[in-house]
Amino acid sequence: MTSLEKKLRALANGKDLPWDQTKAFLERLGAEVISPRSSGSHFKIVCKGYSTMYIPVHKDSIKKIYARQIADLLSDLAKG
Repeated sequence: MTSLEKKLRALANGKDLPWDQTKAFLERLGAEVISPRSSGSHFKIVCKGYSTMYIPVHKDSIKKIYARQIADLLSDLAKG
């Protein structure tokens, strides 16, 4: 099992991963992560062929439901 697979499983299980690592995975697999324009907390994740996602990030972490959504997106991107 690769490091990426382990981290995807951790995300799917709702474990906390630092946002900067999650963001790096997304960008490495071709997703564009757009920071909030002002003092907001919602990052925009854009990937061709997928719906745009808005992820609230507070104290460098995300809620379990968003972690699962990102894990699903990452696994789809890794397959394709």
